[in-house]
Amino acid sequence: MAKHRRRNKRLDAPHVRMYRWMLDSPDYLSLTCPARAVLIEIARGHDGTNNGRLGLSIRRASERCNIARGTAQRAFVELQERGFIDCMTKGAFSRKVMHATEWRLTWWGCDVTGELSSKRFMSWGREKQNAVSEYPVANQSQRAA
Repeated sequence: MAKHRRRNKRLDAPHVRMYRWMLDSPDYLSLTCPARAVLIEIARGHDGTNNGRLGLSIRRASERCNIARGTAQRAFVELQERGFIDCMTKGAFSRKVMHATEWRLTWWGCDVTGELSSKRFMSWGREKQNAVSEYPVANQSQRAA
């Protein structure tokens, strides 16, 4: 008689993994509440082998998060601009075979293309900061005087 691997139901139960370094980042903290809810709904579909094929439409996100469709659409745009998600395949309601847009979470590697995790959201606020030099530069008017 073959032995079956005993699984720990508590540890193997489906769950959404959000790391503390990500939750404490200023980029995550700057997200609006609807964007955070949509991000959790996208991450909810990840099973460890399907990053890049996470299908979630605006309609479905608005139903699951209990928000308006326009708010859900703005949340998707916000998540893309901040670098939390990437669009892999654009969905359309007008196609004969309707399908939702497929997303990729950037803090995990892509299972479709094999691309490594980019974690673009960690550098989102840095490109908007003005670089300040360590040594002050005198103005032209001060040099002439």
